[in-house]
Amino acid sequence: MPRRSHQLGAADYALLGLFRLGARHGYELAPYFAGDGTLGLVCTLGVSRLYALLHALEELGLVHAESSVVSGGPPRKVFSLTEAGEAAFQQWLDRPIRQLRLIRQDFLLKLYFSRQLPGNDPGALIERQIAASRSVADDLADRAAAETPASFAALVYESRLAMAHATIAWLEAERDRTAAPGGAPL
Repeated sequence: MPRRSHQLGAADYALLGLFRLGARHGYELAPYFAGDGTLGLVCTLGVSRLYALLHALEELGLVHAESSVVSGGPPRKVFSLTEAGEAAFQQWLDRPIRQLRLIRQDFLLKLYFSRQLPGNDPGALIERQIAASRSVADDLADRAAAETPASFAALVYESRLAMAHATIAWLEAERDRTAAPGGAPL
């Protein structure tokens, strides 16, 4: 019976993004998620967790696996993206993040894939995220202003607002760096 309760997270979308770059064996994915791997800088996965996620994505119909015979070795599964998987990935990639604590993982993964995949515009991704982050900052400012000055609630909202402003400043700097001639892709 297909799994219905698996909530897709950053690691799932990173796997879908890698399959969007091309079909591959599970063992080819592990180096990406190692602590010193390209994606492991923000999303580490052990091999057992990696295979559990692959199984879940397959049960959800987001990836398809076919057996492949490797010379002299046992058959291995080659995973590829389904149409549903591609749609789910693209929707995730295009959707700005409103929980700014997720910037350090989800947005960095989105930026990585936006830069790797043809037809995506990293600048537009950054602009959408700046707009969403400004909206969150405005909401936090309103909440802070509605609280009793020096109250714990005001302190919490002001702290979150400071983080939102720092996030916006980082995004604007990245936008400017990316837009500059010779802006460095990942």
